Amino acid sequence: MLFLFGVRTSVLKEDYLKNTTCPHCKSKDSIKLIVKGNYFHFFWIPILPLNKTITAECDHCRRHFKKKEFTEDMEHSKNVLLRVSPAKRPLWQGCGCLVLTVLFTIVMSLSLYGVYTRSKDTKEKTIIQDPNYNMLISDFKTLNDKTLVTENDSISGLLRNCINNEIVSGITTKNIAYFSKSKGEKLLILLKIKDIKNITPKYRKDILDVIEDCLKQTQLNTTFKKHYIGIEGRWNTVLVRTPTEENVTGRFADKKLLLPFYNEQDQ
Repeated sequence: MLFLFGVRTSVLKEDYLKNTTCPHCKSKDSIKLIVKGNYFHFFWIPILPLNKTITAECDHCRRHFKKKEFTEDMEHSKNVLLRVSPAKRPLWQGCGCLVLTVLFTIVMSLSLYGVYTRSKDTKEKTIIQDPNYNMLISDFKTLNDKTLVTENDSISGLLRNCINNEIVSGITTKNIAYFSKSKGEKLLILLKIKDIKNITPKYRKDILDVIEDCLKQTQLNTTFKKHYIGIEGRWNTVLVRTPTEENVTGRFADKKLLLPFYNEQDQ
């Protein structure tokens, strides 16, 4: 297979040097500065920009000057010219490198996503075998299936009235969806707060404290000794607290921590 690659050159800037005299023919202001940019290409597609070269040429005598041959006046005029109007390299000279970077990023992202998906599928298949997990997911879906501004159980109604008074800023309390379920001395409380993003993650755990305080105010804590609380954001579970564990970073929480609520032997 034939591969065509190498280094090519393009002119980046041409302009006359002011207040200069040609060292060869002594003509005034006839010297043109030429700045060229080199780039590596593959099948004539620019891949990587390389070095720049600076030369000069006299329009009168056609004498060519390398940078090391510049007189003091030529060097000074060159510096002034490039400081006022730099010889910028065009974006297309590095477009191939950008394309390769994007393609590499896409391939790596797809590979990592594939690994993550396979790992997640394996874990979920293991979890789905647990009937408690299916019940938990069903209870979380209840928050999506009903209108956010209403509740269909008395415990949720009590919590809503209390939470409305306790939370005074950050979120719209009337848009919080509630769900509760009890099993003996255990109480499951699920909330969906779509605008929880308005609260800084490190302060979101305060919502769990508000719920605990409301359980005390309504004396529900005397009936239910063990509390399992899960807070959903718009897309994911953000807070979880159980009698033994919690995820309270306010970003992502493991809802599986709530599974012990469904265990019959723990009632």
